[in-house]
Amino acid sequence: MAEADERIRLCAPFVKQDIVSSIYENKKPDVQIDIISNFNLANFYNGSSDIEAFKIIIKNGGKVFNYQSLHAKVYIFDNKYSLITSSNLTTAGFERNYEYGALFTDWSLISKTIEDYEMICSNDSTGVIDYKKIISLEKLLESISDNHKYKKQIYVNTNEVDNLLNIDTNLLLQNMNSWQRLTFHVISLINNQVFSLAEVYEYEQIFQTNYPNNNTIRDSIRRNLQELRDLGLIKFLGNGIYKKLWV
Repeated sequence: MAEADERIRLCAPFVKQDIVSSIYENKKPDVQIDIISNFNLANFYNGSSDIEAFKIIIKNGGKVFNYQSLHAKVYIFDNKYSLITSSNLTTAGFERNYEYGALFTDWSLISKTIEDYEMICSNDSTGVIDYKKIISLEKLLESISDNHKYKKQIYVNTNEVDNLLNIDTNLLLQNMNSWQRLTFHVISLINNQVFSLAEVYEYEQIFQTNYPNNNTIRDSIRRNLQELRDLGLIKFLGNGIYKKLWV
């Protein structure tokens, strides 16, 4: 880490503030830090990840990407080293757990890791998290932290396990803008946990009634689904399929 001269690329689904702060304390001053992670409101609420960790990165000029299918842990230091490991960016991962990894110094392997990293960053299903989104996510967390006790729920599908929030959704709505609230409301009308973009389009008239001067309703729907994704409230599964991250 201390040998990196230009850029450190981080990739981990769970990220804690103390580890990110330590990285900044030990890196050279001009080294940029970017990160790919997995934004799930339940993970922030139960402490698996710290929203403050991402705020630190953005405040220091780094880029934050949200790739919700992420399970990989990869750390790249300039073009010098690439570490592929089982360890998340958490105290448990670096100090307590028995983890395993491999450090690569061969350029052919490092370049492939960088190629894969950049491919995720430019993927259509990857969100770019800015400071405004971080603040919005913080407000959502504050709205439920003081009013609800987190009740851990596990929802299993054929590919993975996601943590879901078991909450009163009215607590979330108070910190959304009008478009987000309407999109969230429409999603709530769909009975299944997993739903499609086509199912959301079936409620297009509701959106048109609320926004009669909007001539690009479907574009606006897709944009707001992306915003709810980056707030960790829904997950994009691919091919126009989404999943609610609350029950």
